[in-house]
Formats: sequence, C-alpha cells, structure tokens
Amino acid sequence: MDKLDHLGWVVSASFAIGDARFAIRSTSQAFGEWVMEALGAYEVEDVEDFVYSVVVPEAPTRGAKEFLILYRGSSAMVRTLDPVTLGRSLLAELETVRFHERDDAVYVMASMAEVGGVPILIPSTLLPTLAKLGRRSSRLGFRVPGQRAVAIDIATAAIAPIVPVLDVSDSALERLATALPWEGKDGLCFTDEPVDVGALVAASSDAESSLDPVRKGYGLAALTSSTVNFQLVGGRGLEALGRLVERTPCYRSTWNDPPDVLSQLNGAIGGGS
Repeated sequence: MDKLDHLGWVVSASFAIGDARFAIRSTSQAFGEWVMEALGAYEVEDVEDFVYSVVVPEAPTRGAKEFLILYRGSSAMVRTLDPVTLGRSLLAELETVRFHERDDAVYVMASMAEVGGVPILIPSTLLPTLAKLGRRSSRLGFRVPGQRAVAIDIATAAIAPIVPVLDVSDSALERLATALPWEGKDGLCFTDEPVDVGALVAASSDAESSLDPVRKGYGLAALTSSTVNFQLVGGRGLEALGRLVERTPCYRSTWNDPPDVLSQLNGAIGGGS
C-alpha cells in the first residue's frame, strides 16, 4: 500500500459485513460521504487496514477525462470515467463477501468480459492487468470487466445477474449520480441479464502460445477451483459448471501480451481459427 499513501486521502470509514472487516478511503469527500451513507448499516469502529482505496479526480468542466480508480489493496481493480460505474463496481465487490453463505447460484471468482460483443469468462486475477488498457480496450474490441465475480445459474448454466443481499438502498447509485454529477463513457462490462458464455480462458504459466485450445476438463478445473460456495451447492453446482463448459470453447493463456491474446481470441470466437 506504500505507493498509495502519498495520495490525498480526505475521508475514510470502517465496515464489517459478516466476518469481513475492512476500511474504505477516498480522495473525494463527496464519494466518501456517499459510501458512509450507502453502507451505514455496516459501519463500525476503526479498522486499521485500508482494503479499498478510491481515487476520484475533481469534476471536469466538460465531461470526465481522468480515470476514477478502485483499488483492492494496492491493485487497481477498476478504472472508469463514470462515478456511478465506480460505485456499482464497489458494491458488486462487497457482495462477494457473502458468497460463501449462499446457495441460490454457483458463485465463481471469475470475471465476465466481452470480446467482439461475445461474453467470455476470464480469471479475476487479471483485472489489474486489463484495467491498465484504459481507452485502448475499445480499439481492441474488448469490454473490461466491471466486477470481479459471476453467478452461474444452476438451472440454465448461464451467467446470471447477481442478486444483491447487502442492506443498501435501491436508490444508492442515483444518489451517487447527484453527488458526483458527471458521466464519462467507457462501457465496463456488467451482468445485467442472463447470458451464455462464448469462451472460457483460463490462466496458465506454461501455455505454448498466446492462446491455446484446451480440453473441457481443463476448463472445468479452472472454474471449480475458483468457486467459493461448493460446500452449499455441491453436486448441483458441479453439474451446472459441467454443462457450461461442455458447450463452451475453452482456452488457456499466460496473458503476457493482453492485446495479442484478445486479437487471437477475437479471431477464434469469430471462426477465424
């Protein structure tokens, strides 16, 4: 966190959700006040570690031109031009705290992105790397994930919107739009409706090229190892993941060169390879 300590933090607050205790700090008084209001049901006395840090630039005069950044630890998980998108990403991140208690879906720490308009699943550990693409992502035909995890519907094996369970007002994001009244266009990828996965790309340290096709078992292992609520969903969850993988092209990649991987994946999904 040392590299973040020099930034101008003006507000911070501490929270507890279940067994998780964390602090959030921000360079924006308005964003910090919104966080404290939105998460008021969970506010507690001081927590020493700043798990989340939120950088918000001063409001631009003609649309957003500087990135708002959500850090988890010292890693930049989300870069966006839209304050509401930033708030949505933070709330989606905090929903993951309760995933291990839920059995209404299979909760997987993998992120949904889009390549050439096709939904794909990628390791959530890639978010800090892919967030650095910034405006380049659109030129690559890529929509960067806006959230770190997905819900897989047990009945359909599709990616489903995550039903929120936290005690946060339905109007919280509307109030954030009022508190920080500007909008920049960047199109981060969220799950707003059920979608079928077009490709699954697992991380690998020994891939032979930028993007290698792999057997279905490899893809299934990647998903199961990232599932956080198997204890509750058991065989139903494993069956759903198996059906998802069976109908989905699976690949592995070192992701050493994200633009090259995305270019190859775009060709593969489009039938080019």
